[in-house]
Amino acid sequence: MRFRGKRMSGQITVFFALTLTVVCALLLGMVESARTQGARLYFTQAVNSSIDSLFSQYHRKLWKDYRLLGLEHYSDEQLFDEMEQFITPYFEASDWYPEKVREFTVREKYLLTDFDGELFEKEVLEYMKYGVWSSLWDYATAETMLREIGEAGALDRISDLYEGHSKEAARLEEAIEAIVGELDEQKRFYEEALSAVEALSGSRFIRAMRDMKRSLSRLPEKVQNYEEKADRLAEALSVSRSRYEEEKEALSESVRQAMEADIREYEAYVEKNGIRRMEIAGFPARAEANQRFLDEVIADAEEVEDYISSWEPEDEDDELDEEALWSPVRARFLRYDLLSFGGAGGIADKEKEGFLEGVGNLISGNFLELVLPEGADVSKAKLPLTDSPSLTSFSGTDGCRLSLSERVLMGEYTLKVLHYFGRDLYGSHPETKGSGGLEVEYVLNGKETDYENLADTAMRILALREGMNLIYLFSDSEKRAEARTLAFTITGAAGFTPLITVMTFFILGVWALGQAICDVKDLLAGKKVPFLHGRDSFYLSLQGLLMLGQTGRVTETAAGDRGLPYREYLRILLFKNQSSLYEYRIMDMIQMNVKSSQQDFLLDRCIYSLAVQAEAETKHVLASMGMLAAYLPIEKMYTIQTETGLSY
Repeated sequence: MRFRGKRMSGQITVFFALTLTVVCALLLGMVESARTQGARLYFTQAVNSSIDSLFSQYHRKLWKDYRLLGLEHYSDEQLFDEMEQFITPYFEASDWYPEKVREFTVREKYLLTDFDGELFEKEVLEYMKYGVWSSLWDYATAETMLREIGEAGALDRISDLYEGHSKEAARLEEAIEAIVGELDEQKRFYEEALSAVEALSGSRFIRAMRDMKRSLSRLPEKVQNYEEKADRLAEALSVSRSRYEEEKEALSESVRQAMEADIREYEAYVEKNGIRRMEIAGFPARAEANQRFLDEVIADAEEVEDYISSWEPEDEDDELDEEALWSPVRARFLRYDLLSFGGAGGIADKEKEGFLEGVGNLISGNFLELVLPEGADVSKAKLPLTDSPSLTSFSGTDGCRLSLSERVLMGEYTLKVLHYFGRDLYGSHPETKGSGGLEVEYVLNGKETDYENLADTAMRILALREGMNLIYLFSDSEKRAEARTLAFTITGAAGFTPLITVMTFFILGVWALGQAICDVKDLLAGKKVPFLHGRDSFYLSLQGLLMLGQTGRVTETAAGDRGLPYREYLRILLFKNQSSLYEYRIMDMIQMNVKSSQQDFLLDRCIYSLAVQAEAETKHVLASMGMLAAYLPIEKMYTIQTETGLSY
């Protein structure tokens, strides 16, 4: 190198230039590295913002009407297209981070209908916990209510068992009636034979004794029939005793004591060593002995008859003293062991018993027609339940994960957002929701028509009311005394306490059922019914009960100004039977209602939670410049990835 005519060395200049180039490359490489990290952060921010924007597109009607947040979608590709649209403005606004989305991949996607309704539960409870509901029970109330419902259910189940035994006891009394009938026949023929022998009519006397023998020969078969029925009843009572032992812990002490006293009377009724069974069991042997006795008397009577028919007087003054001939036969016949039953047999007033059984028959027919208010019109058309979540998403694993307070909240939500019978008629809720159909009743029963769902709901309330009415009747000594008096009248068994107790129990069960029928009719008419009756609210008299069984019509009604309305009984049923299946049925009704304005709507297209992996293509901006590229031989384009997720 020459400088002003002098030759100079350029080593330092070259070294400095190279050093400067390396330093610049290092600095720009560091800057590129920082930019690369910035690009990743920028991409992550863009993806996070994109999914936020995506989730802001929640279904508006679903939120407005049901306070549920769900992102409706039809495919993953649709979601990716929308996310890419939200990301694009980020890339267009920056040359510093030249990026282009390459692909999205779903890592996790959970729908509102997933996990047996757990996600649906979560959204509902998060909404309900921040509401102010003046009608809600507190924890203590819910716990007390659940205990009382449990006692009512246990008592109702026990009552059903022993009411069935009451009917078996009535059939057993029919077997006794057959025995008593033969004993009465025997007595009638005995009196006829005695009259004949006193009238010195041998042929009539013998004929009456033979009729007695035939009657006595039928007696062992009737006794065997009684014994078989008594043994079957005793075996059934043994099974019921075991069932009672399983259920009795749910009963209060006072109810348990009353139940056990009555059950012991039931068991005494068919005990093998009981006075009644031992007396009846002795009849066949006594009948056999009497038949042998009658054979001997018949033989004596035939001898007398033969003697009289073959007698010829030796002279005209001879007279046959027939009275003297028949006197020994008569004296022997008077020693006959006339069989009789020491107690009353059968049912004295079968008409009243029939009326009571008629009350039970009312619920085996079209019960809903009996209790529906006049003029009420309930649709029998099938509900549009195609593609319902309970059919497409429910796994079949039923159960309840909720605490008592959460069960109350879920029930309140159901009553708030869905329609039910009388909601708009009786003013039981200030705002009318739902389709106008019987949606809460569908949640409880899951049948295809409003009519079937209301009928099943009425039966559920009937069972609850019957159990609660039994609790009241067992605790009211005056009502029990009234029932016992009627039992005396029906059985006519003033001297046989077990039969009276059995009939009393049967009457109490039917009485509780009759009042429950009236209760359900009152509730559907918009009236109120106390959860546990008192003397002033339990209005069905025994006379009214008999009329109910006779006519099949409810004629007595309540004032209806105290107690709980129909809505609260729905709340009780929802609380008592809360399950995952109920939650899917709630979703069925929500979907059905939204579909009325959006035909292709499905809840299993509504996303609750989404996690995605995004991949973008970008390039090294600084490191790809000409001079740096010579020193940093790297790929100009490369990919970056990030993951993000969001839940409502």
